[in-house]
Amino acid sequence: MKDRPDIQIGLVGCGNWGRHILRDLKAGGASVTVVARSKASTDRARDGGATAVVASIERLPGDLDGFVVATPTETHLPVVEKLLARQKPIFVEKPLGNDVARAGQLPAAAGNLVFTMQKWRYHPGIQAIATMAQEREFGPIRAIRSMRLGWGNPHAGVDTIWHLLPHDLAIALQIFGDLPPLLSVVPDALGRAGDGLIAALGKDAPECIIEVSSRHPTYRRCVIAAFEDATVELGDGWAEAITIIREGETEPERREIGNAMPLALEINAFLDHLRGGPPPMTSLAEEMVIMQRIAEIRSAAGLDALGLAGTKP
Repeated sequence: MKDRPDIQIGLVGCGNWGRHILRDLKAGGASVTVVARSKASTDRARDGGATAVVASIERLPGDLDGFVVATPTETHLPVVEKLLARQKPIFVEKPLGNDVARAGQLPAAAGNLVFTMQKWRYHPGIQAIATMAQEREFGPIRAIRSMRLGWGNPHAGVDTIWHLLPHDLAIALQIFGDLPPLLSVVPDALGRAGDGLIAALGKDAPECIIEVSSRHPTYRRCVIAAFEDATVELGDGWAEAITIIREGETEPERREIGNAMPLALEINAFLDHLRGGPPPMTSLAEEMVIMQRIAEIRSAAGLDALGLAGTKP
């Protein structure tokens, strides 16, 4: 926004997703120095209006106000470890990493400096469902069912579980306020190990069923919340309304949620924090809860911890 004072950001990585982050940082009033190594990333950074492009973290200016990390998942923690020496807030694309043990060894100072970009916590539809749960608009919440399905994994570094599951666990965290314990896991029989699974969380109400897969020919992003007196659905990530069906009724109610983009919302939350506002969601402590639950799910599914799926070109 034009009325905001200028903020100096270091953006590490400018791939297909990083370019959108750059766009929203610029729209939020920041000037951005980008770390980019490949010609394609360098071109994206320059085309996106980066103030400068440098080849390494070491070449970033020393007077930056904060950092955003948008590199491949398996590189997040090494990048964060380098940036922590600068003692400035760091916003990291989800997940914080694929190595839970290494994440747990971050220095104590990281607790106040490192935040994770769990954009679904900012989605207006998820925010609306979370408010319903907190205010008991339809009575106590009983269960969540979320589906994140599609064909193929565009992230060559880690498998589908590390790519997709953090989103749904973050959604459950936002709605419930905590993550229920793991009950069971069923690997997705449609693909190979790491291509998908169905996980059940919650020994008592509320419960959460999560299905993720990169072997479904139809793309779907859906969250259904069952309350005592109604069932609510966010039918798609791009939906501008949620659907509500009250107990005893057959006609659905449409409740508008607007079209604010979660990425822009979380970027603005980080920029506001750098200007003295409250910290963005998700803290390092919350991210560790998500990562630890992923580790439990992976172990129960017979998957290796790191889930490396190859080396990015």
